[in-house]
Amino acid sequence: MSQTISKLQQLCDYLFQGMNPYVKTNDIDGWQGGGQLMINTEDLGLDGCLLAKWKYDAVIEIERFPHRKVNPYNLLGMIAVWLIEEDSDRDDYSLSDPDLDITIISKDHAQVTIELELIDDIELVPDEQGPIRYFGERYRISLVPINIAESAELQTKDAD
Repeated sequence: MSQTISKLQQLCDYLFQGMNPYVKTNDIDGWQGGGQLMINTEDLGLDGCLLAKWKYDAVIEIERFPHRKVNPYNLLGMIAVWLIEEDSDRDDYSLSDPDLDITIISKDHAQVTIELELIDDIELVPDEQGPIRYFGERYRISLVPINIAESAELQTKDAD
C-alpha cells in the first residue's frame, strides 16, 4: 500500500463525507504550513522501517458552511471523534488541540477555518527500483505491511 495520503487529507475526506451533501467538494480545502521532520528510526519487521515523523501545522477551510442546515456542533464532534480514533500519537507528541475560527458570511453560510497540528509516519519498504538509498539498499515510501496472527496457542504451567 502506498503512503500517499496524509492525515490532513484523511481528515478532510472524513469531514466532507460527514457533511455531504451540504458541503460541496470545492468548499473544503486543506494545506500544510510549517513543519518539522523528526528522525525516528525503528525496525517494523518485514524489512520495513519507520524512518521519520513529519509534524506539521494543518489548516482546513470550509467555505459556504451551511450553519443553519448542519449543526456546527456536529462539525466539532466529527473533528473530535476523528482525532480520538485516527490520531493516537497526539499525547505522545504534545500536539495542541484544534483552533477554530468561524466567520458568518450570510444568514445561510459561514466560513470555518480549523488549525491543528498533525503528525504523519514516513515508512520505508524494500524496492530494488526505489528512489531512496538507505544503508546500501533501495527503498520506497510505503506503509510497512502488518502480519496479524489468525490463531495462537497458549500453554500454561500448573502451579503445584
